[in-house]
Amino acid sequence: MADRLAKRAATEDIGEIVYDKIPRETIITEEENRLTKWQEQWTSSTIVVISKLFFPYIKEGMKTMIPISAEFTAMVTGHGLTRSYLHRFKFIPNSTCPCRIIEQTINHIILNCTQLENERRIIQNAIFRTADTWPPLFEQLTRKHIKTFTKFVRSIDFTAL
Repeated sequence: MADRLAKRAATEDIGEIVYDKIPRETIITEEENRLTKWQEQWTSSTIVVISKLFFPYIKEGMKTMIPISAEFTAMVTGHGLTRSYLHRFKFIPNSTCPCRIIEQTINHIILNCTQLENERRIIQNAIFRTADTWPPLFEQLTRKHIKTFTKFVRSIDFTAL
């Protein structure tokens, strides 16, 4: 019977094909395999070091509503706006933060810059209210504290730093 039906399907126009649907489980398995491969590539990459601090897991990052702005993007990638980045490409003569403590990196801006003490105090208090500790892992800033972190980033006047 199967042979007859197959022959009929191959030789006759029988209308709508009802057997072309891919099972849901097959799609899920294929996507999980792709996601696993993507995660392996992401984890082993040596060129997205700062981004991996904020987004170590692809699947979690895909769930996050990421605010798109130049400042936020610069903060989670380390590309642009910091003196260390601008100095690296010879746009400015040195990478020292105006607070004169150390090179102005993303870590310095978030954790140590004395010119951002007020902004940092606000984010610290918001994080303490959630019973988390300071400093959090950077991935917690973009996963659990994304709104607070976004406010912190928006509050920074990068032109003054």
